[in-house]
Amino acid sequence: MVVIAFGLFWSVGKYAEAVFAGRFSSRFPEKTLSYTADQLSALVTSDLRFKYVCPILFPLDLIVMLALAGAMGAASSHWIKQLYPSEAWLGLLVPGVYLLSDLIEDCLLAWLLLRGEPNEAARTVPMLKAITTIKFVSFSAAIALTLISLAGWLLSARLNS
Repeated sequence: MVVIAFGLFWSVGKYAEAVFAGRFSSRFPEKTLSYTADQLSALVTSDLRFKYVCPILFPLDLIVMLALAGAMGAASSHWIKQLYPSEAWLGLLVPGVYLLSDLIEDCLLAWLLLRGEPNEAARTVPMLKAITTIKFVSFSAAIALTLISLAGWLLSARLNS
Protein backbone atom coordinates (compact mmCIF):
# COMPACT_ATOMS: atom_id res chain seq x y z
CA MET A 1 0.00 0.00 0.00
CA VAL A 2 2.80 2.43 0.92
CA VAL A 3 4.75 1.50 -2.22
CA ILE A 4 1.68 2.12 -4.40
CA ALA A 5 1.19 5.54 -2.77
CA PHE A 6 4.79 6.50 -3.51
CA GLY A 7 4.33 5.24 -7.08
CA LEU A 8 1.37 7.63 -7.45
CA PHE A 9 3.52 10.42 -6.00
CA TRP A 10 6.20 9.78 -8.63
CA SER A 11 3.68 9.50 -11.49
CA VAL A 12 1.95 12.79 -10.69
CA GLY A 13 5.36 14.47 -10.44
CA LYS A 14 6.28 13.23 -13.91
CA TYR A 15 2.95 14.40 -15.32
CA ALA A 16 3.43 17.85 -13.78
CA GLU A 17 6.94 18.11 -15.24
CA ALA A 18 5.48 17.44 -18.69
CA VAL A 19 2.83 20.13 -18.21
CA PHE A 20 5.35 22.74 -17.03
CA ALA A 21 7.84 21.63 -19.75
CA GLY A 22 10.65 24.02 -18.90
CA ARG A 23 8.48 27.15 -18.63
CA PHE A 24 8.55 27.10 -14.85
CA SER A 25 10.37 24.90 -12.40
CA SER A 26 7.78 22.14 -12.05
CA ARG A 27 5.43 22.85 -9.16
CA PHE A 28 8.01 25.08 -7.49
CA PRO A 29 5.68 26.46 -4.80
CA GLU A 30 5.09 22.91 -3.55
CA LYS A 31 8.60 21.50 -3.93
CA THR A 32 11.00 24.20 -2.76
CA LEU A 33 11.27 27.20 -0.48
CA SER A 34 13.74 29.02 -2.72
CA TYR A 35 11.39 31.00 -4.93
CA THR A 36 10.64 34.70 -4.96
CA ALA A 37 7.45 36.72 -4.89
CA ASP A 38 8.15 37.67 -8.50
CA GLN A 39 8.31 34.01 -9.54
CA LEU A 40 5.01 33.21 -7.81
CA SER A 41 3.44 36.32 -9.33
CA ALA A 42 4.55 35.18 -12.78
CA LEU A 43 3.01 31.75 -12.19
CA VAL A 44 -0.36 33.12 -11.08
CA THR A 45 -0.60 35.20 -14.25
CA SER A 46 0.63 32.50 -16.64
CA ASP A 47 -1.51 30.48 -19.00
CA LEU A 48 -0.49 27.35 -17.05
CA ARG A 49 -2.32 28.41 -13.92
CA PHE A 50 -5.59 26.65 -14.74
CA LYS A 51 -3.79 23.41 -15.67
CA TYR A 52 -1.96 23.62 -12.36
CA VAL A 53 -5.24 23.86 -10.44
CA CYS A 54 -6.98 21.15 -12.45
CA PRO A 55 -5.87 18.41 -12.88
CA ILE A 56 -2.55 18.78 -11.00
CA LEU A 57 -3.64 20.15 -7.60
CA PHE A 58 -7.18 18.82 -7.79
CA PRO A 59 -7.74 15.90 -8.19
CA LEU A 60 -4.25 14.42 -8.75
CA ASP A 61 -2.32 15.91 -5.82
CA LEU A 62 -5.35 15.38 -3.57
CA ILE A 63 -5.40 11.68 -4.49
CA VAL A 64 -1.65 11.42 -3.85
CA MET A 65 -1.78 13.14 -0.46
CA LEU A 66 -4.71 10.96 0.64
CA ALA A 67 -2.90 7.82 -0.53
CA LEU A 68 0.39 8.77 1.14
CA ALA A 69 -1.10 9.90 4.44
CA GLY A 70 -3.57 7.01 4.49
CA ALA A 71 -0.98 4.34 3.71
CA MET A 72 1.66 5.66 6.10
CA GLY A 73 -0.92 6.28 8.81
CA ALA A 74 -2.49 2.83 8.47
CA ALA A 75 0.88 1.06 8.38
CA SER A 76 2.40 3.02 11.28
CA SER A 77 -0.71 2.69 13.41
CA HIS A 78 -0.91 -1.05 12.74
CA TRP A 79 2.74 -1.68 13.62
CA ILE A 80 2.63 0.56 16.70
CA LYS A 81 -0.54 -1.21 17.84
CA GLN A 82 1.31 -4.55 17.77
CA LEU A 83 3.89 -3.14 20.20
CA TYR A 84 1.94 -0.59 22.26
CA PRO A 85 -1.82 -0.98 21.69
CA SER A 86 -2.81 2.16 23.61
CA GLU A 87 -0.41 4.28 21.53
CA ALA A 88 -1.67 3.25 18.07
CA TRP A 89 -3.18 6.70 17.56
CA LEU A 90 0.36 8.12 17.32
CA GLY A 91 0.71 6.38 13.97
CA LEU A 92 -2.11 8.54 12.61
CA LEU A 93 -1.04 11.87 14.10
CA VAL A 94 2.05 12.68 12.02
CA PRO A 95 0.57 11.58 8.66
CA GLY A 96 -2.53 13.58 9.63
CA VAL A 97 -0.45 16.74 10.11
CA TYR A 98 1.14 16.11 6.71
CA LEU A 99 -2.28 15.64 5.07
CA LEU A 100 -3.70 18.79 6.63
CA SER A 101 -0.69 20.95 5.72
CA ASP A 102 -0.59 19.66 2.13
CA LEU A 103 -4.33 20.25 1.72
CA ILE A 104 -4.07 23.79 3.10
CA GLU A 105 -1.11 24.47 0.79
CA ASP A 106 -3.03 23.19 -2.25
CA CYS A 107 -6.15 25.20 -1.38
CA LEU A 108 -4.12 28.40 -0.95
CA LEU A 109 -2.28 27.78 -4.23
CA ALA A 110 -5.52 27.04 -6.06
CA TRP A 111 -7.09 30.21 -4.69
CA LEU A 112 -4.08 32.28 -5.80
CA LEU A 113 -3.96 30.67 -9.23
CA LEU A 114 -7.68 31.08 -9.86
CA ARG A 115 -7.63 34.73 -8.77
CA GLY A 116 -4.64 35.50 -10.96
CA GLU A 117 -3.71 38.52 -8.85
CA PRO A 118 0.10 38.92 -8.75
CA ASN A 119 0.17 41.38 -5.83
CA GLU A 120 -1.95 39.06 -3.70
CA ALA A 121 0.37 36.17 -4.58
CA ALA A 122 3.43 38.21 -3.64
CA ARG A 123 1.93 39.06 -0.23
CA THR A 124 1.19 35.42 0.56
CA VAL A 125 4.70 34.06 -0.12
CA PRO A 126 5.78 34.02 3.58
CA MET A 127 2.57 32.24 4.61
CA LEU A 128 2.81 29.77 1.73
CA LYS A 129 6.44 29.00 2.56
CA ALA A 130 5.55 28.44 6.24
CA ILE A 131 2.81 25.97 5.27
CA THR A 132 5.18 24.23 2.84
CA THR A 133 7.81 23.96 5.60
CA ILE A 134 5.28 22.27 7.88
CA LYS A 135 4.39 19.94 5.01
CA PHE A 136 8.05 19.04 4.36
CA VAL A 137 8.78 18.39 8.05
CA SER A 138 5.62 16.38 8.68
CA PHE A 139 6.07 14.35 5.48
CA SER A 140 9.64 13.48 6.45
CA ALA A 141 8.50 12.67 9.99
CA ALA A 142 5.70 10.44 8.64
CA ILE A 143 8.20 8.50 6.53
CA ALA A 144 10.53 8.17 9.52
CA LEU A 145 7.66 7.06 11.77
CA THR A 146 6.58 4.45 9.22
CA LEU A 147 10.10 3.05 8.92
CA ILE A 148 10.76 3.12 12.68
CA SER A 149 7.44 1.46 13.50
CA LEU A 150 8.14 -1.23 10.87
CA ALA A 151 11.63 -1.79 12.28
CA GLY A 152 10.25 -1.99 15.82
CA TRP A 153 7.59 -4.46 14.79
CA LEU A 154 10.10 -6.62 12.86
CA LEU A 155 12.54 -6.58 15.78
CA SER A 156 9.79 -7.49 18.23
CA ALA A 157 8.57 -10.32 15.98
CA ARG A 158 12.11 -11.64 15.66
CA LEU A 159 12.75 -11.49 19.41
CA ASN A 160 9.45 -13.21 20.16
CA SER A 161 10.02 -16.07 17.72
